[in-house]
Amino acid sequence: MTGFHLPPILFKQCVTGQLFGLNSFVFLLFSIGLYFYTITKYNDYNQIIDKCNTFVCQKNRKMNTVKGIVRTKGGKEFSTMKIQDIESQKTQSGELKLKMVSSRINPVDMDLMKGFPTLKYKNPQIGGMDGAGIVIEVGQGIKDFAIGDKVLFYRLFSDIGTWAEEITIPANYCAKIPNNIDIKEAGTIALPLLTAYDSLTQLKPNKGEKILIHGVGGGVGFQALQVAKQMGLFVIGTGSQTDKMILDKAGLDQFIDYKSQDFSQVLKTKEVDYVFDVLGDDILKMSIALQPKKIVSLKFVDTSNMHKAGVNLPGIMKWLMKMMMNKFVKLAKKNNVELIGQVTGANGKMLQKAVDLLSVNYISRNFKSLSLEDISANGLTKNDVGKVIIF
Repeated sequence: MTGFHLPPILFKQCVTGQLFGLNSFVFLLFSIGLYFYTITKYNDYNQIIDKCNTFVCQKNRKMNTVKGIVRTKGGKEFSTMKIQDIESQKTQSGELKLKMVSSRINPVDMDLMKGFPTLKYKNPQIGGMDGAGIVIEVGQGIKDFAIGDKVLFYRLFSDIGTWAEEITIPANYCAKIPNNIDIKEAGTIALPLLTAYDSLTQLKPNKGEKILIHGVGGGVGFQALQVAKQMGLFVIGTGSQTDKMILDKAGLDQFIDYKSQDFSQVLKTKEVDYVFDVLGDDILKMSIALQPKKIVSLKFVDTSNMHKAGVNLPGIMKWLMKMMMNKFVKLAKKNNVELIGQVTGANGKMLQKAVDLLSVNYISRNFKSLSLEDISANGLTKNDVGKVIIF
């Protein structure tokens, strides 16, 4: 132990009574007390010095910062978001630190930045829910990931924060990217893919059955098409003629141009076994009228599932939401259709199954991108939804 030590000669004089002519036993007691008192004072002194040094170092230390896209205050769409330096986060137990590569700007990102019931983000709040990056640090207790792994991920509504050069994230949100999927493109598919896979597996379809996918050319719809084909389903899709070539490449069996054709007139009652709905409202009503066995909808809100996304609605909001959804419930019951409201939670194991399935016959797709320099110069607007941020 570093500290004060009683010199041997002094200890000898204490024992023999040679020091100051005092009784040896009395002076020995005095010396022992002095010894422990000095050690205590010395250690206290060291602690004070350590605290002072720590304070000085912290004041003089240059903070390790990275650039992030943050909301500075609540506002319309992305109007209050800007790029600023943020402190690099420390990796906690059970977490990974990622060097971000890409992250998609999803429609829900814009909704969350405007404000979402019961979710009170503290400004400045980093935006973004999904993306892809490279592992640069591994927290304690992590066995499934290592430094250098390429991963994609999706976060909870209550735990957003993707749009930064470096982020920390729970490892159980992440999945490894297969070798045949480019990491930049992987950052465009995490949320759409997990949503599509979770939705279709809930249907529990059999090979050869028919599914109608609305918006099959969109982000979620295109992933649903690829997942459905890997499940062995016959896929009918509504979409735009501009996407026809890539849809054919992905194996779409029947295409319905939503601009020139009414799917409710093209398809007969009970012709399809399942419907995957991303549009809601009249499209959902018309889909129910086709009398499939099951419909899974992103626009039908099942309040009992909201906790999966990290959202806990108060009682009055649950009641209001049920009242709004009641028209669909009644119509589904009348047509003997099982209606499923889809809410996607952060689930790394499910995401791994989904991306592994997708990689069997992955169809790459072009995407529009933005750099941090682009955003710094022009900001973010609702027109950027669907684009991908490249870090």
